[in-house]
Amino acid sequence: MSFTVRQASRADAEGVVALFSEDGNPHNWDIGKWERYYIDYTEGNVVAFIVESESKIIGHYGLFPVRIGKHAVYMGAHAHVSSSHRGLAVISALMSALDKFCIDNNIPFIVGFANPNFTIVKTKLFKWTTPFFASFVRKSELSLSDFVDRPLRFNYSAAWLKWRFGEDTAPVVSKYQKQNDSTVYQLLFTTDDFKAANYGLPEVECWSPDGYLEETGEEFAQPFSIKIYDKRWRGADLMDPDNWYIQMGDSDTFIYKALKA
Repeated sequence: MSFTVRQASRADAEGVVALFSEDGNPHNWDIGKWERYYIDYTEGNVVAFIVESESKIIGHYGLFPVRIGKHAVYMGAHAHVSSSHRGLAVISALMSALDKFCIDNNIPFIVGFANPNFTIVKTKLFKWTTPFFASFVRKSELSLSDFVDRPLRFNYSAAWLKWRFGEDTAPVVSKYQKQNDSTVYQLLFTTDDFKAANYGLPEVECWSPDGYLEETGEEFAQPFSIKIYDKRWRGADLMDPDNWYIQMGDSDTFIYKALKA
């Protein structure tokens, strides 16, 4: 099989949406959603790599600019390989393209919130590492001041909050229906101390440093992975969970359904 790898442009939107939709479109991709992520994103120009074969897009990987601490880096997202081409060739080509981009642009590291299966592939074959897994903990209160001195936190512009959640105020609490039909309330993002009682709730589900795990158990925990390009890195230890504070809203995984205080 012959294919080419290149950066995507707006002209590729329909082909990318078709790729994302080939397995029944569980994430409801259309041109509007593609434009929201790849044109309207507030934190800088999104970079996406595609693999083409016979004029059809068969692979995709997106890189979203983020600032972690004082470092301008990228977050990987929307990795997808066509079901008809799921060997190592296409994903290897995508990983090589993003590696070259990051090295050429002096990006010190990138991060990602991949699913467990893809996390295994990235760590075993493409030199990513997973410093911790974020478990889902229940809390009635969350004191952000306990973590304010952690050097590795996502920092966003004022416009990001409205882009991400459709409103420009925090905290952001979402009502979520699980696959077993149970309902939970999730704290996706906050910029200050949080009390569930202010929302008429006994507790919320969230990510918190006291729930960072070295490995997963029976309950699902979200892998948080890193690929380091700067081999002479002098910043905070990227592999130390005590240097990190991440929130559920930092990942694009979570669907937002507003719950007002």
